[in-house]
Amino acid sequence: VVRLLVKLIKPQEGMFVYDPTCGSGGMLIQSKQYLEEQGQNAKNLALYGQDNNGTVWAICKMNMILHNIPDAQIENEDTLEDPKFLEKGYIKKFNRVIANPPFSQNYTKTSMKFPERFRYGYAPETGKKADLMFVQHMIASLEEKGIMATIMPHGVLFRGGAEKEIREGIIKDGILEAVIGLPQHLFYGTGIPACILVINKNKAKENKEKILFINADAEYGESRNQNYLRPEDIEKISYVYEHKLTLPKSSRLVSREELEAEEYNCNI
Repeated sequence: VVRLLVKLIKPQEGMFVYDPTCGSGGMLIQSKQYLEEQGQNAKNLALYGQDNNGTVWAICKMNMILHNIPDAQIENEDTLEDPKFLEKGYIKKFNRVIANPPFSQNYTKTSMKFPERFRYGYAPETGKKADLMFVQHMIASLEEKGIMATIMPHGVLFRGGAEKEIREGIIKDGILEAVIGLPQHLFYGTGIPACILVINKNKAKENKEKILFINADAEYGESRNQNYLRPEDIEKISYVYEHKLTLPKSSRLVSREELEAEEYNCNI
């Protein structure tokens, strides 16, 4: 899944790549490896990550050293409450953002710094609905031509109330490029299927009012304990995304009008 996300955002040399919930740093390391595979200078890639778990943060720092990335900037603090990467008194902007935030968390507004990050509104603080708060932080962390990909539970696509308003705002701004449904049992510890949201602040003009939906829930290999994405699955999903293909029962460009008629329900 990490490999797929990296292929979707295509980091290039000279870029700044950020993972706001970096865990042990796998997404940042794969971003560097992607550059190596492309024959680019992987040393010319600035990596930034933050995680609120001190143990995982320490493992991430170690992981960076083991992968010969001594200059990666990794911080230890809650990203929603206290984002650590700042520039000119506000949160730093990055060319690429890539993340797999913890699903279904509670959060609290009271001690949050930079509330202006959450311009589309606030999801409920209880009821484990912080998912779209992470998405909004990532959008705020993207420079004006930036691209991000994040893994989310399917609930963010259809839940109502404040989450619907956030979703509507993001869609109306024309920055949601793709919604990709993944197979179930891909992740340790949860059997629930997840999806990928791709946000592109520099969408092609002809697709500005459209969102690509890809249903990839049947594209996987099986192993004993969990499913996994095979190389051909990654290739197919990224090819369909890149070329905005329409495939029967698999992918389609959906207009904003159609989503409006569905009251911004993005359930695949």
